[in-house]
Amino acid sequence: MDLAEFDKMFEIEETNWWYRGRRRLVLEWLERLHQERGRLRILDIASATGMSFRFLEKFGDVRGIDISEETIRLCKSRGVDRIVRADAMKLPFRDDSFDAVLALDALEHFDDDHAAIEEIRRVARPGALILITVPAFMFLWSPHDDAYQHVRRYTRGELGGKLTQHGLTLKKLSYYSMTLMPPVFVMRKFRQLTQRGEVAHSDFFVSLPKPIEAILSAIMQSEITLMRKLNLPFGVSLFCACSP
Repeated sequence: MDLAEFDKMFEIEETNWWYRGRRRLVLEWLERLHQERGRLRILDIASATGMSFRFLEKFGDVRGIDISEETIRLCKSRGVDRIVRADAMKLPFRDDSFDAVLALDALEHFDDDHAAIEEIRRVARPGALILITVPAFMFLWSPHDDAYQHVRRYTRGELGGKLTQHGLTLKKLSYYSMTLMPPVFVMRKFRQLTQRGEVAHSDFFVSLPKPIEAILSAIMQSEITLMRKLNLPFGVSLFCACSP
């Protein structure tokens, strides 16, 4: 990923409406596991900015991996020093090492997502919690995906099929950002038509007024509440909770 994109991600990740919504999804599941098991050993796949450590550390011992030496160096300069350079297709950990494994917007970056899923299953302890988020639907492909060096976007059936193929049991598999899918589709297609030949940038380069951010955050929270009872039929992203 271009370092300008990395720096922008670091700058907004704590407060941006989309990251906050994803964080709420993850926290709800981790809090339940923490109540059941106490202190957890957690692995964060493709840690990127290392921002996830800020909200994961309260649950226990957190370790991270990332393939980029530069991003790891930048994380260390910001006080996050428990990220090691490693390939997600060959994790440097023993079998059954973690109570929770997070792959938050990670699988879409890997050429061989099957190998990554198998490694996630291998290092997760029996009964562990595996939390995965990925972007949804190839027709939503845009300069945002190019900027973040995505390989693919997923459908619910594709992601669920790959996970069960590797022996994982699905606890929750739902789209999210459903309400915002129509405007996101229009915006991304507009960007494709108007920015051809330009350097690709993520959607997060678009600065939004605070009232708009608050509205988007409220929409995400309402969807998360709804997801406690049912799976949303479509959305910009997919969320999965599963276990070995």
